[in-house]
Formats: sequence, C-alpha cells, structure tokens
Amino acid sequence: MGDQFEKFIIDNREAFDDATPSETAWNAIDQKLGKKRSIWPNMWKVAAVLFMVSTVYLMVEKAATNDEEPLLSEEFTQAEDYYVGLISLRRQEIKAQLTPEEHEQFLVEIDQLDSLYEELKRTYQTNASNDRVMDAMISNLQLRLEILNKQLDILQNIKNQNNENDISIEI
Repeated sequence: MGDQFEKFIIDNREAFDDATPSETAWNAIDQKLGKKRSIWPNMWKVAAVLFMVSTVYLMVEKAATNDEEPLLSEEFTQAEDYYVGLISLRRQEIKAQLTPEEHEQFLVEIDQLDSLYEELKRTYQTNASNDRVMDAMISNLQLRLEILNKQLDILQNIKNQNNENDISIEI
C-alpha cells in the first residue's frame, strides 16, 4: 500500500504543487499551533523603504548644497598655497631658534591672524565669492609673512649682537 501511495503522489505531483492553501487555512493552522501571525515583517519592510527614501533624499540634497558652495579661484588657491608654505617655513625657522615659551610669546600675533583668516574664509564661503573678502584674506597672509620676516630679522640682530659681544670679550 505504501508503494501505491508514493506512486500516486509522484504521478500527481504537479496537481499538488499548483494549489496554495487559502488564508483561512493558514489562520486555522496558526490557531491550532497557538501562534499569532505578527505584523512586524511588514513593519520592517515599511521602515526599510522609508530609510532608503530618506537616505537618497539626503544624498541628493547634500550634492546640491556642495554645488552651491563658492569655490576659490585657482589663482587664489595658488597664492594661498605659496603664502602658507612660506609662513610655515618661517614659523619653523623661528621655532628652531627659541625655547617653547619664547616661541609661544613670539607667535601670539600670528595666532590671532590665523584665527582671523579662518573667520574670513568662513565669511567668503557664506557670502558667495566676495572679492573684498578674498583681498582681505591675501592681505592677512601677506601681513603674517611680513611679521614673521621681521621677527626673524630681530632674532638675527640679537644673535649678531651676542656674537659681537662674545668677540669683544675674547679680545
């Protein structure tokens, strides 16, 4: 008898695979098993869709915002790189000649100009390429370089005076 039943199932397999139980059949099975169907799988799907939509929206908005930010001209960027490089070099030269305390005191004005420069840069980015702000930024860089050069001259003069005093003491 088992072989006939197995043969019947194999012969009529397509008829069995074609049918799907109704929703009432599943509910009856759930009640007999003592389980309740949860709505959470559907809620997770809704949450995932909302997350994807909000992510795409934020990415598009960010891209649009980046396009609106004013870009510094290539000429200005080259000038800024030039002055920043010289300023960095001068700062290193001063740092090499001073103690940390003296170095800190020597560069107080430069640090103030650094913060002013950062404020000018923020102003430039919010006011959409204002030429006066760009000119002020270049002037700030030039002023910092001039102050550093004068400080190096002062240090060199002090060093020369110390050398002259050492020579006169030896004689």
